[in-house]
Order: sequence, then structure tokens, then C-alpha cells
Amino acid sequence: MQKRLFSIPALLLTAVLVVGCNTSDKTEDSDAQKKEPANTTTEQQQPSSEDTAVDEPQETPTSNETNKDNTDTSAKPEQEVNYVQKGEDKTGKATESKSAEQGYKMQQLPGFTLTQEEPGKDMLVSNENSEVFMRIETIDASQSSYDDTKTSMQDYMNAVGETVALTSEELAAFKDVKNIEGYVVNFDTEKEKVIGIVFEKDGLISKLIIHDNDELDLTDAMLKMAATISKK
Repeated sequence: MQKRLFSIPALLLTAVLVVGCNTSDKTEDSDAQKKEPANTTTEQQQPSSEDTAVDEPQETPTSNETNKDNTDTSAKPEQEVNYVQKGEDKTGKATESKSAEQGYKMQQLPGFTLTQEEPGKDMLVSNENSEVFMRIETIDASQSSYDDTKTSMQDYMNAVGETVALTSEELAAFKDVKNIEGYVVNFDTEKEKVIGIVFEKDGLISKLIIHDNDELDLTDAMLKMAATISKK
């Protein structure tokens, strides 16, 4: 009987210990589960390196950089050019053009295209009629003489037809030139004309040959553009 009484408390004690161990294990597991979500939340809140890179502010150009861009993309210099076409006074806004191969620049009116004809010679051609154009040839005064260039121009004009010298009024557009001379050959039956001019200015000798007709009558416009030829 005493052995039975002794065994019952022993069993109860054993049961208590087992329950306590299970409770302790569950408590630790519960604590671990509680801590785990907290750690996960912390990891999710930490920004990744990619997010950090995206959120970095973009660099804003300084005022100097902005000014530099504006300068690089600024419009070419413009100049008003007055000319006469078919007896009417006209005004056009010319923009600066530079020869691709030769050492000159000039003010070019709208309605014309400047292209290279061959080495040392350019063509300023009317967009409306390609038979109306001005051939431009420039030479540094240190490499040739005005007289030699004038002789070359005279020979060409004499081969074209009977020449007539241009008056000082017809050449009035050319300012501050050191030397200048020009001739015209008129083809009355064909209503066409050829003009040859050579002038020296600022150490540059320019030789011009103009082909024009009565239909467009762009001689004065081409002369006004030619008068703006100068060294680059």
C-alpha cells in the first residue's frame, strides 16, 4: 500500500516535469517566431543598393556649363542685305557661311546654296534656277598678285564675248577694297549676262564669275553677298 502511494506522487512529479519542459520549448519557439518577423521587417525596410542608386539626385549643370551650351548652340550672325531685283527694292536676312576648302566666309541670303565646285572654286547657286550662280575663287595675297588674277579674269571674259567695263556705281557695294575691276558680257537675244569681278581686300584676292538672266535678275543680290567676303 505504501509502495502504491509512493509511486503516485512520483508519477505526478514526472508529469509536471514533462509538461514544464514542453511549455519551455513552446515558449522558446514562440519567442523565436516573434523575433523572426521583427528581423524580417527590418531587412525589408533596409534599402537595397539599387534603390539607393535610383534615389540619388541627378547632377544639375552649373551656370557656367549652361552658358557654354548656349554659346555652342547660338545662332550664326545675321545681317540685313538690301538689293534690287527686277527694279524692286528688297531686304533679306543673310547668315554667315564659310567655305569648306577656301579661307573665306560671307553673308549668304536665303534662296542660295554654297557648294564646292572643284578644289579652289565654290559655287553659290540659286535654288530656283541652277543656271543662275556665282563662282567664287579666293587667293591669299601672299601667294599671288592682284594683276595676275585680274589678267586671268579678263582672259575668261574675253573668251565669253564682248566685254563692257562696270562703272564705279555698279561696284559701289564693295567697300574698303584695295583694288577692284569688273566687266559684263550681255547676251541680249538670250536675255542672259556674265559678269566678272576681281578685287583685293584685307589680304585676300577674290575672283567672281556671275551668270544671271532677266527672268530672275539676281545680279545685285549676288554682288551684295560677294561684297561681304572676308577671311575666316
